[in-house]
Amino acid sequence: MEAQDQLLMSLGYLIFMLVMSFVFVKFPPKKINHFYGYRTRRSMANQEIWKAANTYSAGLMVKISLISLVFPPVLYFIYPKNNLLITIIIHTVLLLSTLFFTQKYLNTNFDKNGNPKQS
Repeated sequence: MEAQDQLLMSLGYLIFMLVMSFVFVKFPPKKINHFYGYRTRRSMANQEIWKAANTYSAGLMVKISLISLVFPPVLYFIYPKNNLLITIIIHTVLLLSTLFFTQKYLNTNFDKNGNPKQS
């Protein structure tokens, strides 16, 4: 695959992921479920945590997708033949970091029983 094709496919992938992130922001899951949304044992403890976790993680996904749009043009000059692969790997790692940061957010704002912490 040509370097320009790699660049276009990388950008297309990231734009798709950005659109999906905006879908999560615009249409967050309303009720706790096992099919759609940020689903961990902690986030499913009660409705208040569920809403907070999904709102926070969706916003984080948008930020990560926007930041990731910088990588393909840079990689085009450094690793043009592997642009798509490297872009997908970097974006996947960044998306997985959403788990860590959302759990940290939940631990900061909710106690072990799922009640909001008093500030």
